[in-house]
Amino acid sequence: MKDDRARLRRAKLIERVRSVEQRRAAAEAFEAEARRAKLAGISERTLRLGQVYAERSAIADGAELRGALVLSTQLHALGLTAARQADHARREADARLADLATADHRHRRAEEERRGLTKRLREQESYRDQALLRPSGTDLE
Repeated sequence: MKDDRARLRRAKLIERVRSVEQRRAAAEAFEAEARRAKLAGISERTLRLGQVYAERSAIADGAELRGALVLSTQLHALGLTAARQADHARREADARLADLATADHRHRRAEEERRGLTKRLREQESYRDQALLRPSGTDLE
C-alpha cells in the first residue's frame, strides 16, 4: 500500500512536470508563429514597396531615376531576405507545433496513468474496507 502511494505521488509529480512542459511548448509555438507572421508581413510589404518604386512614372531626371532604381533594388533584396527569414520561421513554427503535440501527448499519458493509479488505490481501499466489515463466523454461533 505504501509503495502504491509513493507511485501515485510520483505520477502526480510527473503529471505536473508534463503540464509545465506542455505550457512551455505552447508558449514557444505561439511565439514562433507570431515571428513567422511578422516576417511574412514585412517581406510582403517590402516587396510591394520595391515594386511601387520600380513602377514610378513621374521621374524628372536621370538622378531621380537612378535613385528610384537603387532604392527599388535594395527593397527587393530586403524583401527576399525577409521572405527567407519567414520561411525559416515557418519551419521553426512547425517544429514548435510538433513539440507541442508531443508535450500534449505526454501530458495526457501522465494524466491517464495518475487516474489509473488513483482508481486502483481506491478499489484496494474499498476492498480492504469491505473485508473489515464482513461478518465472521457462522449463523450457528
